[in-house]
Parts: sequence; structure tokens; C-alpha cells
Amino acid sequence: MTGLAGAMFAVVVAVASGSALVPVSGGNALTLPAQRHIVRIETGGNRPPTWLVAIQHGGVDGKGLVLYRSEDALRTLWRVGDIQPNAAHTDRAELLAVGMDVALVYSYEGPQLAASSQHDVYFQWWRYQPGANTWAPEPAVRVFDADASTAYSRALLARDSQGRLWVQAFRLELDGGATAVVAVSTNGGQHFGSAQSLDKVRRRGGGRLLSVGTKLVFLYGMHDGWEPARMRIRSDSDPEDTWGPVLQAFSDGIYHGAALSAVADGKGGMHLVYKDEFEKLYYRHFDGSSFGSRVLVEGSSDWATQPAITRIGDTLYVFYNRVRTFNANYELRVRTVDEDGTLGSAVTLDGDATFKGYLNAVDVLREGSGEVPCLYGEAVDAGSRGSVSRVSLVLDEVPPPEPGPGPGQGQGPFVLELVRSQSTHELLAVDGAGTLYGIPAEGPRSRLMASTDGGLTFSARGQWGGNLWTVAAMEGGALLAVASHSGEYFLQRSTDGGMTWGNQLRLGTYRARGPQSFARLGSTWFFLEYQSFTSAAVPIRLWATTDGGVTWFVRSVFTAHRHGYALVADPATGTLWATMGSSAAQAAVLRSTDGGQTWTSLLRGYEANAQTGVVHTGGTLLFGQSTLFEPEHPKLLSLSPEGTVSSLMELPGPAYSLTAVPGGGWVMGTAWSPDGDVHAPGDVFARLFISEDGVTWQESRRYERMSGADLTRADVWGTLPSGELVVRVEDASGFGSAGVGFQVLRIKR
Repeated sequence: MTGLAGAMFAVVVAVASGSALVPVSGGNALTLPAQRHIVRIETGGNRPPTWLVAIQHGGVDGKGLVLYRSEDALRTLWRVGDIQPNAAHTDRAELLAVGMDVALVYSYEGPQLAASSQHDVYFQWWRYQPGANTWAPEPAVRVFDADASTAYSRALLARDSQGRLWVQAFRLELDGGATAVVAVSTNGGQHFGSAQSLDKVRRRGGGRLLSVGTKLVFLYGMHDGWEPARMRIRSDSDPEDTWGPVLQAFSDGIYHGAALSAVADGKGGMHLVYKDEFEKLYYRHFDGSSFGSRVLVEGSSDWATQPAITRIGDTLYVFYNRVRTFNANYELRVRTVDEDGTLGSAVTLDGDATFKGYLNAVDVLREGSGEVPCLYGEAVDAGSRGSVSRVSLVLDEVPPPEPGPGPGQGQGPFVLELVRSQSTHELLAVDGAGTLYGIPAEGPRSRLMASTDGGLTFSARGQWGGNLWTVAAMEGGALLAVASHSGEYFLQRSTDGGMTWGNQLRLGTYRARGPQSFARLGSTWFFLEYQSFTSAAVPIRLWATTDGGVTWFVRSVFTAHRHGYALVADPATGTLWATMGSSAAQAAVLRSTDGGQTWTSLLRGYEANAQTGVVHTGGTLLFGQSTLFEPEHPKLLSLSPEGTVSSLMELPGPAYSLTAVPGGGWVMGTAWSPDGDVHAPGDVFARLFISEDGVTWQESRRYERMSGADLTRADVWGTLPSGELVVRVEDASGFGSAGVGFQVLRIKR
């Protein structure tokens, strides 16, 4: 026993809300509650444990049933591959860890069930690949084959003490009833025997198949049955076609037969939390032969209430959603159950006024675990699209696990936790007060919007500033922007938060690369032009203003370069750095010590291509290369004021952002491009890296390219007054049809 149960034992650090992970079609995306969607696997090699999760997206971003992985206890997810990509057939999966491999079954699940030859049941292995530290699927094996007059659904998977694999599902019959069938494989899932009928219920069925010691237990019921729950038990030593008789498990039925979560107790029995026909949650313990008396977990009744349970030693952690307002406002709670059946008091983990649908959690964690995470579906209401979100019960007996930054990576100095993800607006800037400026994701570029609540809501600002491409925030609330009118670019200024614009400076065909095109030294602001109308070297102007953008003058003209990429200011020394591109003859890193009037070239050639940089210790420039072609593989470099170059690490793709974060440390963003040859085979991700000292870096988050993407990016573009980071995302999967949006990330140390 862990000794952590009772009256919630004062070892809980409860959070006010969950963290969104991936977009899904609705709050009930994690149905079926009885199925095991999450497994945890130790792969060795001093790597953090991997959590694998099967999620049905329901067609959002064109995705169906996808297998994800996490190395940081479900704080972030990365796609492993598609289990069943056809989003029109909403299959759900049940996962089972077998060593470092994963066995799974998948089958149809939806609010309505009708006969269809598509409604088959498949078994599949996802085998661990130690060299690549990933999982790869073997061909799926059809276990139950439906025809036009029937259908199979709600498949479950168990592995008995002799290593045999058992698959159970419900077969829809012509009279509307359902027959519980089971098939067994004795050769590791290569082939399954004929279906055995275990029982028939009058309506659609549901249940749980579980291996407990040397027995298999099948617990089941039906929709709107108002009948006692039933069960059948078999001994692993009996012939494969031998099951015990149909027994009454307990007198109160199970809502839909599947509104339950069950886990083996490690002693030949099971813990069960279920919803009865009166829509209340109860706990029961099964001792290997029969169920004990019920204990009320939650007395408020609601159709959406569901449990998810995790066992640590002899303590059970029960997560559940509790209704506040029907179909729209739920809170997510957790209670413990001690080994003697005593319930701890309820703790609210997410109290936000959102719909919180079906839950799922890993079945067993090791004793001494620092936290117990749970996933759930979250949306504005029961009928709206939403996300799979995460909460965690943190235990103070031991420190919580450090973040796992990504497959094959080490531990990081801090964690970037997702607070919210939005795909409604393309982010343009974040000012010093924390106001987010953007334009509608698929709306006109002239329609400036602003958010003063961290991106939760946006309101209209001005619509008379032309097509806005780059916005930079000055002190005191003034904004600078590069906008276009009738094919010509202008540098302009707003002193009323983007309601109106003035002080226009005509740039012709020149424009800005992004916020990195602007820098400030003392009272002088600088703007470096970027051009895209020719591949030849052209005159590029460095503009300066000493009156806050009212008037501008040319400080320098560069004639040997194609692009003006970035400006980096060092206020400690009064130094200004500029990076230029893009061919071997045009690329350079320049340094000025007289306010941009004269420049010294410290690095030239193709390796000098850099879209971003920051000043590091000793006045050195830390920058990530934006190279796309071998043999100049992109790297993170440091360049001293004397011109000494040092390589710190290789990058998976070109770097596009490098930012200091509140409290110390750095975040770097690398991009994915369809051009060039520097990306590893199969790599389709933009990434965020984190560092405490600017020298040692670990991967923190990934963003998968969207189909047809030109350049997938994720870059920190600002900080909220709370210290949370705002990340601009471009051409990434999961961010709507336009592929743009932003995320708010919490820094957790």
C-alpha cells in the first residue's frame, strides 16, 4: 500500500484547468470508456518512459484513428502513425503493452450502430524498433468479419497468464439485440479461432474483458436495460472453449454496459468504477469470485459522467467528470480508494466552465510515481469540436517526473506546458502589456484584431492599415507595421493600438522578414529591409528613427546581399548585428559598433545564412543557421566579436527563432521545409528546443507539417505578463485548414 489514500492526504497540487493536446471532433472523443486507450512502456537506455495513446480525431484535420507517443507523462504528444486513417469510419482502439511491443484491437464506435460490412474487428501489433526508438505496425489481422446484415463493435483485448490473446466484441443481430462473442489466438495474434458466443442481450451491448491472475473475467450489460450486470469467468487452465456459467455480477446495471473503468488489483481480483442506470458513479471490488458491496463515488446524475482509474500499489485513483450545467459546464475531479475501500475526499483538477467528456487513464503506475495523469475530451459544449486535454494529480511523496522533451532526447531544464491552442487567428505581434495582435486565419489581411485576455477572445481594431504582413510592438503601446497597398510596401506607425495608422514610409518592393527585421538600441529603432523580387544582390537599406517612428532616415545601404534577414541589438555594449543572405556570395554576418553607420563582416559564405540570433555571454552572437542544402547541415553556432565561430549542436531543420525566456533560459524554433536535403527521412516536424545556458539544448515540442505546406514553423513571438510564452504557428497540422494559429505555453521549472 502507498499510504496516500484517506481524506486526500494533503499531497495534492491541484491545477485550475487542463492543458489541451490535440484537436478532436468533440468532447466524447475518448469513448469507449471501458477501453484502454493509454499504455506506458519502459524502453531502457536511460530514456524516460514512453506513453502511447490512441485517439480518434473524427475527421478533424483529415485525421482518423492515430497512435501518439509522449515522453513527458502526456504533457505533449507526437504522432507515431495512423492506426486506421479513414476518418469516415470512427474506429476506437484498445491497447495492451506486451513487453516493449503494443498489441491492439480496433473496431467501430459511434452514437448509432447499424449493419455494415465495414464494421469488422481487427487485431494489430505495433512492434518496438530499438534502433529508431519508435513503434512500427505489422499488417492488421481481421478477427471478426461483418457482412451487410450485421456489425461488430466495442472490441476489447486481454492476454491471459499463458500468453494467449483474447478478443471480445458485440455482434449486432437482426432483432436489434447483441451477441457477445470472443475469439482466441494461440500463436501471438497471427490467427484467431472461430467466434465463441458468450451471451446475448436485448439491445446494444457493452462490457469489460480483463485478465486477473489466472482467470479471465467478462463483465457486461446493455443500453437502457435496467437489468443486473452479468459476468462470465474462465480459468486459464481450462480448455479454450470452456467458460463458467452466466452469473449476476451485481443487481444494479451498468449504464450502456460500458460506462466503466476496471483494473486488475494484482492479487487475482479487480477494481471497478461504473455508472449505474440512474447515472451515478459507484466503486466495487471483485475478489476473484464475486463483487463486493458498492460505494458511492459521485451522487449527481448526468448522461456524460464517466470514470477513469489508475492503480498505484493498493491505492486507486478515480478521475471523473461532474456536471454543473447540463451539456456545457463540467468539472473534473479525482478521489482515492484505499485498500479497505475507504474513499478520499474529492479534489477538483479542472474547474473551467467547459464540457468535459469521456476520460481515460493508464491502468497501473509504479509505486513512488510522482503524479497520476488523466486525459479527457474538452469542448465548449457537448455538440462542438474540442480537444483532448490533460490534468494531473501531483503527489508530493516524490518529485514529479521531469519533462521528456521528445523521442531520443534527454531531460530539459524546464517544461513548456500547453495552456491553450488557437487556430482562429494568424498571430502578428505581442506587445509589452500582453496584447496579442493578429488577423483572422482565413480573413482579409487588412482586418486587425486584438486580444487582451491571452488569446481567449479577439475584438476588431482598425481596417484601414492595408494588408498587414509584419507588426512590431514599441514601448508605450505604439506599433510599427509593414503593410502593402496596391502591390507597394509601406512602413507605418500606430499610436492607438492599431485603430489608425500614419507616418507612412514608402518602401517600394521591399518588405520585412518578420519581427526580427526590427531592433532597438537606446532611443533609436532600426528596420532592415528584406526583398523577394530577385535572386541577385540588390541595395538593401537599414532605416533608423530617433522619434519613435514619426520620421525615418537611411543609416546604411548594403549592396552585396540578396536578403536582409535579421537585426540583433546588444544594449550592454551598444553593438548591432545584422545577418544577410542568401547564396554563398551574398550571405554574411555583420557587426556594427557605431549605431549601424559602418559594418565589419565577421562571417561570410553559405554557412552565414541565419534568420535569427541573440546576444549571449561575452557579447557573442548565438544564431541558428537557416541552411537547407548539404553539406552545410544547419547548426547552432556562436560567433565572437573577434570572428571566432563555434558549433554547439546540429539542428533537424533551419532555425527561425531564438528567444530568451522569463526566469532565465532560451527557446529556439526550427522549421520544416519541402526544399533542400537536410531533413532526415520521414521527418516532417517543426520543433521547439529549450536550454538553460544557451549551450546544452533539448527538444521540447513538435509541430507536424500540414499537407502541402511550404514552410512549417513554430516560433516564440512574445511573452504575457504572467510569464507565459506565445508561440506563432504556421503551416502546421492541427491548426485548421489555413494551418496558422498560436499557442500559449506555460514555463514550469
